[in-house]
Amino acid sequence: MTTNPWVIPPSTLRWLEEAPTDRPVAMLIRHSVRGPLAEGDAGYHVPLTDDGHELARALGAVLRGRLRAVSASPLLRTMQTAERLLDGAGVAASVTPDKLLGDPGVFMLDRRAGTHWRDLGHEGMMTHLVEDRAPLPGCAAADPAARFLVHHMLASARGVPGVYAFATHDSLVTATAARLLQVPLNRQHWPWYLEAAIFWEADGQVQVAYRDRRGARPAPIVGLTEADVLGLARREVAATVGPDCPARFFLAGGAFKTLLTGRPPRDLDLWAPSAEDRAILESTLLARGAERLPEQPYTQDPGQ
Repeated sequence: MTTNPWVIPPSTLRWLEEAPTDRPVAMLIRHSVRGPLAEGDAGYHVPLTDDGHELARALGAVLRGRLRAVSASPLLRTMQTAERLLDGAGVAASVTPDKLLGDPGVFMLDRRAGTHWRDLGHEGMMTHLVEDRAPLPGCAAADPAARFLVHHMLASARGVPGVYAFATHDSLVTATAARLLQVPLNRQHWPWYLEAAIFWEADGQVQVAYRDRRGARPAPIVGLTEADVLGLARREVAATVGPDCPARFFLAGGAFKTLLTGRPPRDLDLWAPSAEDRAILESTLLARGAERLPEQPYTQDPGQ
C-alpha cells in the first residue's frame, strides 16, 4: 500500500470551514495532481495521476453534505477533478463543462492570446493578468473578466445554500483572486493542486478568501457599466464570430441581461447595417459551423 505524498492545501480547508453554511459559496479551485506537461503544451489530454484522483476524492469527502454542483474547464484533468469531488461527496450528478473556466477561459478571447502566452511564457502572462495591465490583443481586460466570472459562479447557485465547485487552472485562480482582492499576487501565491479561492455574498458585499488574505467588493460586482458591457460583447462575439470577420455589425438585445443574471445568454442579436455586411457575417458564421434557421420577422432586411 502506498501513501499519497500530496495533501489538501490547508488554506482550502480553512476557508471552507469558515465559509457560511446558510448561503451559496463558490469555490474556484485548481485541479488535482496531474502528470508533467511538455514545454509550451497546455496539456489538453493530460490526466490526473492516481494520487490526483485519490486527493480530489478525499476533498469531496470533506464536502459531503455541502457540495451541491460542480463545473469544470473542459480539459481532461479538470473534468476528472470534478468527477472525483462528486464521488467523494457522494453526489450523484454530472459535471457541467464551462469554457469560462478554460479552453479558452474568461481571460482569453481568441487564438491571438495563445501567441502572447508562448512569447511571454506562463509567468509573464500571469503577471500581466494579476496586475491588470492593458489587455493584449485576443485577451480580456482582467478586472471586468474576473468580476464576471465570480458573478457567474455565484449566480449559478440560484440562491440555494451549499458549496458550488468550479475546477479550473492555476492562472484563473490566481488572476481572479488578485483582481477581486485588488492586490498583485506574485509567483509565491500561485495555487497548489486543489487550492481554492472562495467567494460568497454577505452584508451587501462579495466576500473573497484566498491563502492568508480576506477581502470584499461591494455587490453587485457586475453591472451595466461601460467596462462590463464591452467585456461581455467582446467575449461573446469572439466566441461566436471570431476575431477576423471584416463585417460591420452591432450586438444588441437581451444578451446583456447576462450582466444582471450571471447566466449565459440564450442567443445573440447581431445587426448588420448593410446587405454586404450581413452577407459577410452570414458566411463567417456558416464557415464556423452555424446552421441557417428559417427567417423570422425583423431578420430579413438590413436596416430594419
